[in-house]
Amino acid sequence: MKKSLIATVAAFALQGVLAFAPLQMAQAASLSLALDNTPDREAAGTFRWADTFEKSLKAQGWDTETFPRDSIGGENERMDQVQSGILDVSMSNLGKAVQLNPELRVVQLPYTFSDIAHEQRFLTESNFLDQINAKLADHDVRIIAIVPNGGFLGIFNTKQAVHSVSDMKGLRLRALDQSQLTMFDMMGASGVVIPWAEVPNAIQTGIADGYVNPAGVPLTFGQTSLFKHYSDAKVMISARMAIASTQWWDGLSDDEKAQVNKAAAEANADVFGWAAAIDQTHMTQLAKEGIAVYQPTPAEIATFREATAAMKTNVPDVDQARVDEILSLVERYQAQ
Repeated sequence: MKKSLIATVAAFALQGVLAFAPLQMAQAASLSLALDNTPDREAAGTFRWADTFEKSLKAQGWDTETFPRDSIGGENERMDQVQSGILDVSMSNLGKAVQLNPELRVVQLPYTFSDIAHEQRFLTESNFLDQINAKLADHDVRIIAIVPNGGFLGIFNTKQAVHSVSDMKGLRLRALDQSQLTMFDMMGASGVVIPWAEVPNAIQTGIADGYVNPAGVPLTFGQTSLFKHYSDAKVMISARMAIASTQWWDGLSDDEKAQVNKAAAEANADVFGWAAAIDQTHMTQLAKEGIAVYQPTPAEIATFREATAAMKTNVPDVDQARVDEILSLVERYQAQ
């Protein structure tokens, strides 16, 4: 009788465990991630980062779901979804966060970083993103990573070879924002803000002569036939971002946050290593597509740097003392 009672109790206990198991499984951490680029690890830095990040979390037991570029809306819609907590993470235009914290403009100034390794050290080892996220919290978002989409930005155009800043005269380039309009003006060119979807038509109809982008962008988006010249002027970093909902982040346990940070660190190491090595490959591919590729000398690069230096003394909506503080922090991560 006693053995029978023990067996009965054990059976009920086992049933309880089995009944609770699905609940435990259902509570696995989850990620919804919106992509912003062509699903090609060798061509698109932001896809490469997102792919590594998602695979790392999946390997740690997370449930993950990704959404192809523009399948759940454009930049504005995805940002709204992140802020409202509908979407966990979006690969997005850094400019969307600049609107919420203008201090991000400082890292996008021309010739702020000496190379990809310098950029990587600053963005992954300094406390800059912690400072930025402290202010972004009021807007219900946090940046997990600033992500290179390729090497530094060069100059594409349909008209003329660009060796030094004097060759910019007469060019009209597509700009992302007012900051790029100012930069082009300082270089002796002019600019016009054009949405990305309208760029091919704008180039073909002469509304713009070109744009600044990493060498791989026309290859990724099938735009090589639009241009005749590319100058590897290394104007500024190619920066997009992985931006997360604070509603999602705050709902994670400490262990889950550690897993997210681990996945982001793996994605950062992978994409920055790729970005440092891929530029020459992309320029070789551009040349094969019929684009004349020019790599300016250090003296020629200096003409662009000198022409745009004043941008570091007039960053919109950021006190000069704060600009200087950020630039000083950037300088600390220069290679010794």
